Amino acid sequence: MLRNLYLVIAQDCNLACSYCYAQGGDFGRGASLMKPETMRAAFDRLLPLAGKTLAVSFFGGEPLLNFELMKEAVAYGRQLAAQRDVSLVYCLTTNGTLLDDERLAFLKAHLRHIAVSLDGGAAVTNAGRRFKDGGGDVHGTVLANIRRLRKAGIPFALRGTVMEQHAAGLEDAAHHLDGLGAVSLRIAPAAMATEWRGEALRAWMAGYGRLNRASLESILAGEEPVVANELCKVAAHRLLGERHLYPCAAGAGVLAVATDGSVYPCDHFIGADAFRMDSVHDHDFPSMAFREVAARLKDNAVDRRPKCAGCDVRYDCGGECPAQSLLRRGDIAEPSASHCALTKKIARETVSLLDHAVADEARKARLTAFLGDG
Repeated sequence: MLRNLYLVIAQDCNLACSYCYAQGGDFGRGASLMKPETMRAAFDRLLPLAGKTLAVSFFGGEPLLNFELMKEAVAYGRQLAAQRDVSLVYCLTTNGTLLDDERLAFLKAHLRHIAVSLDGGAAVTNAGRRFKDGGGDVHGTVLANIRRLRKAGIPFALRGTVMEQHAAGLEDAAHHLDGLGAVSLRIAPAAMATEWRGEALRAWMAGYGRLNRASLESILAGEEPVVANELCKVAAHRLLGERHLYPCAAGAGVLAVATDGSVYPCDHFIGADAFRMDSVHDHDFPSMAFREVAARLKDNAVDRRPKCAGCDVRYDCGGECPAQSLLRRGDIAEPSASHCALTKKIARETVSLLDHAVADEARKARLTAFLGDG
């Protein structure tokens, strides 16, 4: 059942980030903006696949480059959802550089969740994120707009990306971002075709391990952790019995529609022709190709991945992102060596931390309550 629909309304961007998996925002297909007829076809064809609630995430590139279509999409989606008795929640992922007064007012009125991309302090952010015209200060621009979000009373999340050469600065980046007033923070290594190795991978592991320990102590003290996503995945498996068979819901609970109407399992697959699930403009959509790609993703459960099936932390992990496996190894079932090394170390360290924490019933109860609230 579809739970999150990514509408990639702009395959274009005003930034030229050095590590962009979307190849500058156009996914290697040339800059383009989604047209109104494609947006309407996406709602018409995909809303019937949803349950009672559907999150519609505006994505890019930089989706605010197609702000007029975003406004049309909110109006059309709500009209159609009312006819079908579906509740729509609108979300946005943005680079945070285009938040003028009109856009801020619209976001506050109509969107439930806003994620802003920022990688850390000025030196780190500006090393990887640049305006396409070569000028300006991306970090300063985003920081000023974050202050505007706070002043307008608009909650926002932060999403940080760490490049390989900045792996040793992970903790500094996390603490910088944590101080900006976001409701949540996720920080991840850059998704590049070349794997991290050697010193950078060891630095990331060490830094993330320390962040996990500090975050666990914060949770047990009744405080908000800096980053908790990996910690919570492991804790949910070990304490609540949740087995993570997949890293995400791509191809089932999640679908993405490119600017031309092509459907993919998620935005990370856009441009991968073998995973194109036909188009919302096709008269027979969802067709056999749609079902075949969905079946490939469903069959890619961690128990069925040959290199994952015997791993002792497979249910903590759920396997590497299939699009990342495809990028690095050419196969959605073939995890990269750096992913496995990183995940195994962090998961095993976290299990040890949890074993110590839950030996005390009061601490175990606090941690379990935190997981339930999340």
